[in-house]
Amino acid sequence: MATLGRVRTERNVRGDTSVLRLFAVLFVAALSLLVARNSAPVRDASTAVTTALAPFERALAAAGGAIGSFGESISEIQRLRVDNARMRDDIDRLTIENVRLREQAVTAQQAAKLQTAARAIPFESVAAPVIARDPSGVLQTVMLGAGSDDGVKIGHVVVSDQGVVGRVSEVGPTYSKVLLLTDPASTVSAIVQGSRATGIVRGQYGDTLVMDWILQTEQVAIGDVVITAGLSIGNDLRSIFPKGLVIGKIVALDRAENAAYKRAIVLPAVDLRRLEHVLIVKTT
Repeated sequence: MATLGRVRTERNVRGDTSVLRLFAVLFVAALSLLVARNSAPVRDASTAVTTALAPFERALAAAGGAIGSFGESISEIQRLRVDNARMRDDIDRLTIENVRLREQAVTAQQAAKLQTAARAIPFESVAAPVIARDPSGVLQTVMLGAGSDDGVKIGHVVVSDQGVVGRVSEVGPTYSKVLLLTDPASTVSAIVQGSRATGIVRGQYGDTLVMDWILQTEQVAIGDVVITAGLSIGNDLRSIFPKGLVIGKIVALDRAENAAYKRAIVLPAVDLRRLEHVLIVKTT
């Protein structure tokens, strides 16, 4: 047992001696570097190491800058996308709002014109929107959004702010059908405003009217305005059209089948294909 103890003691002494030697070596080395740090060999070695490492440091710095710039670019692109989407939404919203305001302005302008026309007619009238039409133009009728609930009756005259549209041929509680002036079944007694020549205006398939029974001796010219005469036709006691409503303008003259008369082609004052709002004149 004594021998085992001596062995352990010797080992501990040797371990302590080794630690002291290592510490002494490190201390001497540190002291030598401290003393020799300003010496030419040490400075040259430091410069050489710094020069050798400089390219790597620049490369690492450039790589770091590039990575940072790439990250900033990604963030900027994302921000621009968000801003672009918000701007598109704003443009869409403003476009819709602009369309709505323009339509309101057009509707208000049309309503004002109809009110002016209503004040010029010595009959009660009701404004009505056009709710249906034949886009092909084969059927010379339109449907209005006013009917018997609004006091509308068959035979009431329909006008716009520009002139005669036609007459009511069918009535329901909330709608009415209008036979347009251009329908072949439509006839109106008329006067040429300048010469006061009289005749009968009737519809025909197409966009123009025909004025028949104008005496050859009457002074009628292209460009003359034709208005309603307020005269009855046939066995009617009176005309359903009040006197003085604008029908249209003469655009051509032709010889009638009867040599004693001549015929005028009349372009309606109202663009019947673009009607949106009208007045129903309660003439009965």
